[in-house]
Amino acid sequence: MPKQILLNVIVKEEDKGYSVICQELNVASQGETFEEAISNIKEAVELYIESAEQLGIMDDVLEQLGISRDEFKKGKIIPKVVTANVPIEISV
Repeated sequence: MPKQILLNVIVKEEDKGYSVICQELNVASQGETFEEAISNIKEAVELYIESAEQLGIMDDVLEQLGISRDEFKKGKIIPKVVTANVPIEISV
């Protein structure tokens, strides 16, 4: 049964499309449209995680996300690493 991890990604509009990065895993992709960029980052992260499992470094990846192997085995996971938009007042 496939597992699901909810990850944060940052999407940036570029001159000719969109770039997207999953900072938690340092995985990036791009696409001509927002939807394509999201689809491409999903695929890139899936391949990254599959490769980590094959290379025997999955525990390192999970640790990076703040997830234990037991939590991962249970299924849908929200990492303990989160991002937040924090308004900062600047007087320049």
